[in-house]
Amino acid sequence: MQTATPIPHDVNYLDYKGKYKGIFGWIFSTDHKRIGLLYMYSMLTMFVVGVALGLAMKLELIAPGKTIMDPQTYNAVFTVHGVIMIFMIVIPGLPAVFGNFMLPIMIGAKDVAFPKINLLSWYFYVLGALLVIASVLFGNGTPDTGWTFYAPYSFKSGTNLLPAIFGAFVLGFSSILTGLNFIVTIHRMRAPGMGWFKMPLFPWSL
Repeated sequence: MQTATPIPHDVNYLDYKGKYKGIFGWIFSTDHKRIGLLYMYSMLTMFVVGVALGLAMKLELIAPGKTIMDPQTYNAVFTVHGVIMIFMIVIPGLPAVFGNFMLPIMIGAKDVAFPKINLLSWYFYVLGALLVIASVLFGNGTPDTGWTFYAPYSFKSGTNLLPAIFGAFVLGFSSILTGLNFIVTIHRMRAPGMGWFKMPLFPWSL
């Protein structure tokens, strides 16, 4: 198992001053509680963006014909909204935030099995989000295929689709790393005497 720098028991994890200070003390931290909060802050930021895009779509549909955007722009907004809400909010939301924060506490472990991989999974999450945003800001037009990227249209679209699809794959790897970390943590790091059927329901759901 990887080892993380232990936080003294008499110091709150929010107040702990480790090797790095300020914001670097957060983005380089391997503490499971801080990583859970990093995920929460990141997801809340992306949630605001997704909600803003959703409201824009509803405003467009408020009346027949063009209201605030043309059909091509509507398809693009629909695609980016779907990628954000599915791949950045719905799929990683419960395990990445509440799982990271609560799982080790609930099974009596000091941290997850692989703290550095846990931090790496958050880096992958941020990288995937940046790739999706890059598909909007750069290239030959925002992806317009919908968040499912269904073929054959996704192959024929002349829009900037590759960064969005690659971003979705990177976000998937983030979830895979988190899931593998939780499986090993639950299997190998339960408190002495805590059998499989003595675990709380939440670790089972993870």
